[in-house]
Amino acid sequence: MVKGLLATKFHIPAGRADDVARPRLIGLLERGIGAQHRLILVSAPAGYGKSTLISAWLRASGAARAVAWLSLDGEDNDVNRFLMHWVAMFDRAQANLGEGARQLLELGQTQPPAAVMDALIDDLAGLQRPLVVVLDDYHVIDQPAIHEALARFIERRPPQVHLVISTRQDPPLSLARLRAHEQMTEIRAQHLRFTPEEARQFLVHSMKLGRLGEVAAALEERTEGWVVGLQLAALALQTAADPERFIQNFRGSHRYVLDYLAEEVLRQQGDELRAFLTQTSVLDRFDAEVCAALTGRADSPAIIDRLERANLFIVPLDDQRRWYRYHHLFADYLRTELGKGEQAELLERAARWHEANGLVFEAVRYAFASDNAELVADLLERALQNAATWTGGDLGTLIQWLDKLPRPLMAARPTLTLHASRVLYLAGRAELSGQFLDQAEEALRASSTPAPDVARQLAIVAAYRGSLAAFRGDLPAAFEWINRALDQLPPDALHARARATDALGLAHELAGNLEEAGRAFLRASELAQAAGVSYLAVNARCEAALVQIGQGRLLLASQTCQQALALGADGKIPPLGLAWAILGEIARERNELATAERLLLDGMSLSRQGGLTDDLRIELLFLARLRQALGDWSAACAALEQMDAIVQSFGIQRLIILSGAQRARLHLMQGAADGAARWAASYTQQRQAAGAAVAQDFEELTLARVHLANGEPGRAASLLRPLFERANATGRGYTGLEAAILLARCHGAQNQPTAAGEWLVRALQWAEPEGFLRIFLDEGPGLAKLLPDVRRAAPGLVDRLMQAFAAQADAAREKDLHSARAKLVTPLSEQELRVLALVVAGKSNAEIAAELVISVGTAKWHVHNILQKLEVSTRTQAIARARELGI
Repeated sequence: MVKGLLATKFHIPAGRADDVARPRLIGLLERGIGAQHRLILVSAPAGYGKSTLISAWLRASGAARAVAWLSLDGEDNDVNRFLMHWVAMFDRAQANLGEGARQLLELGQTQPPAAVMDALIDDLAGLQRPLVVVLDDYHVIDQPAIHEALARFIERRPPQVHLVISTRQDPPLSLARLRAHEQMTEIRAQHLRFTPEEARQFLVHSMKLGRLGEVAAALEERTEGWVVGLQLAALALQTAADPERFIQNFRGSHRYVLDYLAEEVLRQQGDELRAFLTQTSVLDRFDAEVCAALTGRADSPAIIDRLERANLFIVPLDDQRRWYRYHHLFADYLRTELGKGEQAELLERAARWHEANGLVFEAVRYAFASDNAELVADLLERALQNAATWTGGDLGTLIQWLDKLPRPLMAARPTLTLHASRVLYLAGRAELSGQFLDQAEEALRASSTPAPDVARQLAIVAAYRGSLAAFRGDLPAAFEWINRALDQLPPDALHARARATDALGLAHELAGNLEEAGRAFLRASELAQAAGVSYLAVNARCEAALVQIGQGRLLLASQTCQQALALGADGKIPPLGLAWAILGEIARERNELATAERLLLDGMSLSRQGGLTDDLRIELLFLARLRQALGDWSAACAALEQMDAIVQSFGIQRLIILSGAQRARLHLMQGAADGAARWAASYTQQRQAAGAAVAQDFEELTLARVHLANGEPGRAASLLRPLFERANATGRGYTGLEAAILLARCHGAQNQPTAAGEWLVRALQWAEPEGFLRIFLDEGPGLAKLLPDVRRAAPGLVDRLMQAFAAQADAAREKDLHSARAKLVTPLSEQELRVLALVVAGKSNAEIAAELVISVGTAKWHVHNILQKLEVSTRTQAIARARELGI
């Protein structure tokens, strides 16, 4: 539903067959386009038909121009949300338009708005046909950062891109300077007012008041051509006994006009209809059933039909004509007719109706709006026990609700506190989750609730404690709590048993028992599916896929991800983001980097939508690996920094240690051995002091890499051999594969080619059936030189690796050349490049002049400039420098 509503932000408002044609205003808009003005500003108070005018103009333009439309609302008054919708608007206008800006936003951190705008402008520069960009209702924006970003776009936008802003008030965008330089078209209230002829057309054709066409001029004068004023007046005129008298008595400024006419419209509809309108005005959207619940009117369908036929400010929201809303101005006015107490009571009724009809999220929102904290707590308690609340994985909304709920209300509600602890656990807020569990358990044990109910709740407490213990890496406690929960939970507690079994999978995974972990995760997924909770069903399968990657089974992991995706009904729920991201990681392992990037960024976008922080932690690691594979070290570092920020917020020691190892490995790949050495010293101290509570394969492999980088291959091998044996014995195939590759490098560094070859053969034979490539390529030239001697073991894989290594070397050389060229103080012009090519070919100045049809003196001048720019003094040096730069 959220996606459907969001989609309307990018749609050009539909026109009506009876809309008044306004060629004079369309002419103004066209002149602004023709004059290449930087901005077309349509600025006037509410009710002047700004959006209607712009949409009519764009429809009249047909296919001559592409259109990007964004309808803004109060939620867009946040720079990150604005930028996301702003960039998405261009993609709606043309597939993949603004791709560079979208990728920046999907890095996960807050991006500088200027950088996003610049990336977007670069993408727009290649447009082949004109594009009209419309920002509708810009008056809702008051964030300076958004204004600054838009000002940057206005200054730098390509000439084929035309910006139109519709607003109730002038934005702070240096309008005076644009006006002074004749770079802006302005359409204001005086332009938008209906002329007498337009007013006549509106009354006769749009409002069906043919008999009143002759009074149109008087009414236009009284309303000053205000479109909404005319519409409200026309509604009142439909039942006025004396239209001329009505118009004569019509006075006042715009605000009073609206108040007066709205009252006239309401008064003439009768008491019952007035009550219906005011009572239902609290609803963001409505159908006949919810209207009946609020008003007690069984004839609500007929009333809604009557409202629509009367054009009484009602807007259909779907093609089936089930859901509607009121015109926002009209709804605002109607709500002023309600007392505070009456409005709160109506909102409470709305909350209860939405809960009863399975619309849990809407129910809680109405409860919050009613300011009835007790009702909010009651609804939220029931919502958190409802599978439908969890199935979509909208964790971010659940966290927002809990943060807004007064803590004292939760103290008397152990069930609410218990399930709130689960929300906090999933958000990585382990400490507060534990506090909530303690509070819930204490209240349950003191409760007068029947014993079976308390026992069931306490079994859930045990399951949640097991999850927390596993998350923290306290494996003995985790296994104890989880087994207790599984013993005590009744068979029909499917959701709770799924959560306990999922925690069991995590405990086995951290203990290095990957086979047991995989089985537990898959069982948890089955239980969650039976409970109707898609979030956990999908997430547990994703966890199983990660375990399967740890086993070195890429093919099986890919199949498991596809099964997870099949569990998402429409493919759009946030938990599916991790499945797409894991498929992206598998593609990276196979060196399919373009595919990996597409899958990973799509997955991260979904995870962000649901506020799934722990999924994002994993995905940011994948992103760092991908950026490293693409040679974008700064982006790789940025992704790891974002991941580390999440880890630090969790405060979980095992994750902090792992994050340090991941940073150290990136340091090694970048040649920054000092940073890696500092991590190694710190890790070794921790290791010796406390021992490993959980399997630390990644950390141990990273430590071996540090030793190898420090020229200590023997020390590295002494770590790797026992690690390989343990991994091989317990099915940790990925660890075994990486250890074998590193052992091959260790023996190669010790000039032991036979042993190096034996370890490399093991690795190749394991990797080939699963399609591993990247794990070899990331080792660089040191491994590449060992491959020819072992080709016979896996000729197909070795040939692919050699080709990929060669491609990497070519790309690195090209990057170096590009960097060297960029260091030229003054770049060579196109003509100078042509002259240089002839110099390299051994041509004299006279021959260069003849070939380029220039004078000999001009040729000499070009050669002189080239020598200066290349910072050389002779032709021979220039030729050498040109070859060095690849020019």
